[in-house]
Amino acid sequence: MTKNILQLKHNEAREFLLQEESYNTVRFPPYIKFKTLIDEINDKLEKSNDIYKKNIYPSKYENVNYKLFTNKDGKHAWRLFQLIHPVLYVNLVRKITEENNWSDILSAFKGFQRNKKIVCASMPVVSSESGSKEQISVWLKQVEQKSIELGLEYDYIFHTDITDCYGAIYTHSIPWAIHTKECAKQNRKKDGCIGNIIDTALQGMNNGQTNGIPQGSVLMDFIAEMVLGYIDECLSGCLNAKMDYHIIRYRDDYRIFTNSKQDGDTIIRELSKILSEMGMRLNGEKTYHSDDIVNSSIKKDKLHQIIHNYQQQNDLKKQLLVIKNLADNYPNSGALDIALNEFDKHLKIKSVFKGRKNLCIRRGAIKKIKEYFGLKKQFLELISILVSIALKNPKMYPIFASILSTIICSFSDKNKKKTIDFVVKKFENKSNSEYLFLWLQRIAIVANYKIQYKDKEKLFELVRIEHGDGDRSIFSQSVRGFKPIGYEYHIWNSKDWLHDDFCNIIKDDGNSIVDTRETDKLSCVIGNKEVNAFHY
Repeated sequence: MTKNILQLKHNEAREFLLQEESYNTVRFPPYIKFKTLIDEINDKLEKSNDIYKKNIYPSKYENVNYKLFTNKDGKHAWRLFQLIHPVLYVNLVRKITEENNWSDILSAFKGFQRNKKIVCASMPVVSSESGSKEQISVWLKQVEQKSIELGLEYDYIFHTDITDCYGAIYTHSIPWAIHTKECAKQNRKKDGCIGNIIDTALQGMNNGQTNGIPQGSVLMDFIAEMVLGYIDECLSGCLNAKMDYHIIRYRDDYRIFTNSKQDGDTIIRELSKILSEMGMRLNGEKTYHSDDIVNSSIKKDKLHQIIHNYQQQNDLKKQLLVIKNLADNYPNSGALDIALNEFDKHLKIKSVFKGRKNLCIRRGAIKKIKEYFGLKKQFLELISILVSIALKNPKMYPIFASILSTIICSFSDKNKKKTIDFVVKKFENKSNSEYLFLWLQRIAIVANYKIQYKDKEKLFELVRIEHGDGDRSIFSQSVRGFKPIGYEYHIWNSKDWLHDDFCNIIKDDGNSIVDTRETDKLSCVIGNKEVNAFHY
């Protein structure tokens, strides 16, 4: 049974937040791992919590967290993910999950949730399965399906969301949320308040800044829920108790149900006032209302996919062109992700060819052989269409790499390298493209090929391969020429402020975030399981 984080005891919450999947929610190739490092730091903190050099704190320094920029729209909009400095992350988790502190946090959330007309559907969930899979399932049940059901009770639905939510969160508002604004201001200098501890820790990760929290971990999703829950509570206090409404909030996305347009406008207005006091604002472009609750409850990209079902096409090129149309109309959407994952599975099935001699003894073998060689003739066209999709849909980089690997792995070594170079050239002038190149590097490792990435970002350099220019006599298949870069490429700024004992843990080769044993297990084709939360 799925639980959310508020149903956990303090020690269970600590165990959950210290999982590798909680530390990082960005999907990386399988050889980038954080578990060993996190465990070693946690073991050390059991014995000593002296993490700083004497009177020196991380808030004085830049690049304490590792920043990974990804393009949001293929143009000029960017999303910043951060790999939080692991010592600061583990230390903050341990502080939050101390029994008394955890009790204070749970009490605050009880207050946020007192009004049953305002429902939060985005509390981090705990499951033995993929966390992202469970979170998506929760969204389907508590947001989409519930929204459709509410069409029986209400006449209007209003949609809105908060602009740059994580980047706009004011860290001082966290103690307001947990302890109330009055109490937090009276105890601003008090180190024992968990709200102040979180506030100070976040400033330490961000060069002393009080605006913005890192995005890319379950811990930060949970901290964001503290502020957003506080906003829910403030909104509840502003609205007439007799007003007939229902609000579903999924993180910074609001669905407001009313029986009059006037009530919906009132709620939007009051929410805007509260947000302005918090240094936040609603996204005017995404604020709208509808009296067709059923259609408006289903995302437009999902409706498009249902109406224009690409699987009705038998030809793979035609399927991919239909998917490109979806991408052009609804870039970076959930429906596009699902469509590409289904295409990936379909292509992998079609691409399996175990030898003409063995196949010819089976019924329909000649037809299958013709289909396979017909498919091979389309491969370059498919790659061109895929690149066109990926250029404008950066969120799809992992599944793009998976599909690309399925095609490339059927090529000769020479054509593999030639095709990789073509793809690299298409992306080389796009700024902040490290995330894509990390996935292209995953393909290149198995091809025993060194791709050129001009920006030389630290995480990419950490897993850079050394190769023998296609001469497999130099590098065995089991080694694949993979040599991790030494720790002069620290991805976190530690040396100026971090205690030597913890610096040594990060520098220890045994705690490297690049697991070279995993590189030896890599297959040429990226399995759908590597990139798809709903793999089965």
